[in-house]
Amino acid sequence: MTRTAAAVSASSAPLRLITIGFSHYCEKARWALDRSALVYREEDHVPLFHWRGSLAAGGGRTVPVLVTPSAVLRESTQIVRFVDEHLPPDLRTIPEDEAQRAEVMQWVEDLDRGLGPAVRRYTYFHLLRDREAIVELLSSTGPTWERKLARVMFPVIRAGIVRGLKITPDSAERSRQRIDSTFAAVAARLADGRRFLVGDRFSAADLTLAALASPLIQPVQPVHAGFDRPTRSASIPGVAAAVAAARATPAGQHILRMYAEQRPPVRALH
Repeated sequence: MTRTAAAVSASSAPLRLITIGFSHYCEKARWALDRSALVYREEDHVPLFHWRGSLAAGGGRTVPVLVTPSAVLRESTQIVRFVDEHLPPDLRTIPEDEAQRAEVMQWVEDLDRGLGPAVRRYTYFHLLRDREAIVELLSSTGPTWERKLARVMFPVIRAGIVRGLKITPDSAERSRQRIDSTFAAVAARLADGRRFLVGDRFSAADLTLAALASPLIQPVQPVHAGFDRPTRSASIPGVAAAVAAARATPAGQHILRMYAEQRPPVRALH
């Protein structure tokens, strides 16, 4: 960003962001909030345990959920829109120009529906093949009691993830193909030398792409707060190879640049 969002008035009471700490959809919401001066508290959870927090907050069974003084926002794009309303025009990620706005929101919708689920399913497929790696990931987020229970209840959590996400070798392969096709579309878009997906500045399209691909790209910048960054997954051959290949693509290079140039430090209260 060319300047900070410090001029934006912060709310008098923190907003509540209910998350699974390592979720890429939650990272999308967190990134949007960190670009503003809005004060928020992140309440992160272990997968499946998050239901207790999200349902109690007035959301559903998915996260992120943002609790505001006037409404409960139940999905990441709603949160991006909310944050944009609290930013000056030159920092907003959704353009005012009608044609550019439509283009940005089409990218966001396509990435939310395609890339996000594909990255999640593909990475879980590989992580679930290494018990220590997946246990490390699951117990890297949430209150201490949830982390401890995650280790004890791992078989139950694992079964819930496999069933809920329909993780099979065939679905993982289809997810890999979806990732490849999305990255190819991004490469084609950037082939003319443009720095951003739409227009001449950072938008919700770039934010969504970078956040939803982050589990596969593994940006160097710390993107989470309040829990330990898992490290064991990097030693899994399938994961390490996928990360290296993804980073080497034009889309991967764009995502790494977005993190380096556009991702502010995490500001969540805990």
